[in-house]
Amino acid sequence: MSISFSQEEEDPEEEEMEDERSACAESSSSSPRKPSPPKVVAGRYRLGKKVGSGSYSDVHLAVDKVTGDKVAVKLEWKRAEKTGKLLSEAKLYEDLQTDVGIPRIRWCGSKGEYNIMVLDLLGPSLDDIFKKMKMFSVKTVVMLAKQMIDRLEYVHERGLLYRDIKPHNFLMGTGEKGSGRVYLIDFGLAKRFRDEKGNHCKYHKRSGRGITGTVRYSSLNIHDGCDAGRRDDLLALGYVLLHFLKGGLPWMGLKAKSKSKKAKHELIRKRKAQTSDEELFKGLPIEFEQYFNHCRSLEFYDKPDYAKLQGILDSALLQGGYVNDLTFDWTAKEQAGQNVSTSSNEGKSSRDTAADTGDATSRKRKH
Repeated sequence: MSISFSQEEEDPEEEEMEDERSACAESSSSSPRKPSPPKVVAGRYRLGKKVGSGSYSDVHLAVDKVTGDKVAVKLEWKRAEKTGKLLSEAKLYEDLQTDVGIPRIRWCGSKGEYNIMVLDLLGPSLDDIFKKMKMFSVKTVVMLAKQMIDRLEYVHERGLLYRDIKPHNFLMGTGEKGSGRVYLIDFGLAKRFRDEKGNHCKYHKRSGRGITGTVRYSSLNIHDGCDAGRRDDLLALGYVLLHFLKGGLPWMGLKAKSKSKKAKHELIRKRKAQTSDEELFKGLPIEFEQYFNHCRSLEFYDKPDYAKLQGILDSALLQGGYVNDLTFDWTAKEQAGQNVSTSSNEGKSSRDTAADTGDATSRKRKH
């Protein structure tokens, strides 16, 4: 769910949490009726329209009556079948507030039958932008990747695994200073991998376990029943980057003979395992294969070499003759449109001036 808050449109098999939404819908006839959300939160945030929903919460636009700022309000009904997650997610946001790429939490608490969190309103998600553009250039993907790795490194340093890497959860900022910044949102599936003493959690592997997160981007480790580790966040990010670069992935759009989620997941797993590196990286700079090679080399307990990954991406920029100037494909397109508009207006202004001069000359001749 994004805090720019367009409604997500996931394929049913793509997200483990999809089944939870279905279960909630199926049981709605026997469940208590969901009440209307409060009109005002914390005495100052006036709720507007609902603009998004996820596996356990809804998101509304709101206005801060004190400052006039537009904000995002995330609400979780306490009596829903899948509930009790929002305040825990708010605590994670509070723990992560020192990083520039994490949205600011303005208030959290409960009112009536709802748990509520108020956050800064951000710009469009990378999914929103990608659906319009269909594909991103190498330069744009590398510039995005550098920031996305920064966000994951920060989250990992705080002892957390993100576990829900997908374009929907990376948003662009707003305003002149923030529009080039990538934000990481939605920590509903995040999990601590270190205990209070700083010890790493133990490794487990269980066949037949479900997949948490978006199957499309899950690593083969997750498909095989391994516990998620830092390597798997980065491998999932790698698949997102390939999706941006190629416009799709080899295992997208597969149709299983059975309609069961398990059969679909197994079909995706097999296609991932069978896809050669030659097919996966065809036509791409060698640096993307190098990125995957490092992530694949990591064992469960290993700390990724984030600096090495950043160096690989810097090499891709250098070899391509690019500069990390935060001019993304869409900003370049917007700037080009503005230039065309400006040129058109200037031309129109020149023609108007010429016409005015001609009229004045004509009038002088008549006199």
